[in-house]
Amino acid sequence: MVRVALERDLQILKNLLIDMAKAVNEMISGAMLSFEKLDANISDRVIKYDDQVDYYEHMVALTALEVIALQQPVAKDLRFIISTVDIARNLERLADQAVNIAQRVPNLIQYQDCLKNICKIDIAQMAKEALFMLEEAINAFLSEDINKAQKVIKHDDIVDQFKRDYIAMIREFMKEDISAVDVGIEYIIIVQNLERVADHACNIAESVIFTSLGRMPKFEKAPLVREILSRELPVFDLLLRHARLVIECCSRLPLALEAYYKNDKTRFEEIAKHIIDIEKEADKLKANIRGHLPKGMILPVEKFELFLYLKEQDAVADVAEHMLNWLSFKKITISDKLYQKLETLLNQSLEPLKFFEDIIDYSADFLISWNEESRTKAKELIRKVRYQEFLTEEMGNQVKRYLFDTTEAPLDLYYLLKLIDLICEISHHAENAADLIRAMIAK
Repeated sequence: MVRVALERDLQILKNLLIDMAKAVNEMISGAMLSFEKLDANISDRVIKYDDQVDYYEHMVALTALEVIALQQPVAKDLRFIISTVDIARNLERLADQAVNIAQRVPNLIQYQDCLKNICKIDIAQMAKEALFMLEEAINAFLSEDINKAQKVIKHDDIVDQFKRDYIAMIREFMKEDISAVDVGIEYIIIVQNLERVADHACNIAESVIFTSLGRMPKFEKAPLVREILSRELPVFDLLLRHARLVIECCSRLPLALEAYYKNDKTRFEEIAKHIIDIEKEADKLKANIRGHLPKGMILPVEKFELFLYLKEQDAVADVAEHMLNWLSFKKITISDKLYQKLETLLNQSLEPLKFFEDIIDYSADFLISWNEESRTKAKELIRKVRYQEFLTEEMGNQVKRYLFDTTEAPLDLYYLLKLIDLICEISHHAENAADLIRAMIAK
């Protein structure tokens, strides 16, 4: 009888996730349709539908907690429930990507007459590939098809290549024609969001594999000794968890900046509360990491080096909180052009965080198993972090020059300059953390 009740509850959870996936798929398709037709009405409907997806995520989380509390599932059933929560979170973020794309449409409509001449980039193929990955990932979940999930993960390289090619082409157009800059920025934002759609599809596919096999493919990209890390040196797993919280914390900042720009105080406060809650969780984990450092570590790493790294990694989340506080101190009107520049700068400053998890994985593998290949890969990623930080500083200086040229009120100028510094600090602390890891693996 207990098993019958559990099966019923699991089916309810599955049905909720199916409905949520359909809604998200419609949002992304609608966002691309509004972009292709430059239809503000469609984009507006996509944006409004985001609340429904948020509700689905809330219901999935509540239902999952209820099933765990009342049915006490184990093994594959428990993994299934954990995966539904993770998939729901990825679907919610996919909805955010759809909203981000839809929000570009009103900005592009003003260039409708000369759009084809300004930027002759057809991103429909990239959108098709990203949507294909999402649909296949959901189908893999419904059918528990591991092979299909693995194909989705491998397919991600195609979308990544599209992103690289399109951004390179867009930059060339922007260089050739100064009037193409504004449109080019909008196109780059859309391309980046489509790439994130593919990334979230991969996350869903990995959850399918986790449900069936109890393992995560992302930990098998290199010959990492995960068993040793978990059994003998849990500190690296804790550092990885802390990094994920930091990334999660900062990933919400663009939404907060958007709410501030639109003067949506309620939305801003909701996002701020979410970010602060995640930051507090990261602080608790930081204290836990300090308590789990063994008295004697048989590694070529000193404790104080790990402490310094943890401090810099945590500083990234602290900057997110400081940025929210700064935005809450004063409300000023931001022009559409300035907002686009600030949004682009913020997204650029978040770029180094994409490498954090892999840097920790490869570095930990080298420090324990002396795998030189892992060391080489870690150093390559650290160089990418440095380059992204350099791009952030350059872009930050450009935005500051723009402010000096366009802002007359001294107080507003000071306020915005400080905001830019806070945005750039994210990338700066990310580089510091990467450099500290480099010092560990260089010895």
